[in-house]
Amino acid sequence: MERPDPMIPCKPGAEDIEAMNNRVVWMDMLYKLEKRDDPAHPQHGLYTSLNRKHLSIFPGSDEN
Repeated sequence: MERPDPMIPCKPGAEDIEAMNNRVVWMDMLYKLEKRDDPAHPQHGLYTSLNRKHLSIFPGSDEN
């Protein structure tokens, strides 16, 4: 059976390597979507608030 959300770890801490890798891929996708990889972007190099900002855009996402 597959977990409902592949970014929710099923092991304690950061031991669930697959879930942690999924989170990295997700945040990197949001980083590039915002074009923060451009050195001219005012938030270049920052991943701060990316998930919160895009939470309501993607279907099935829930803040809680």
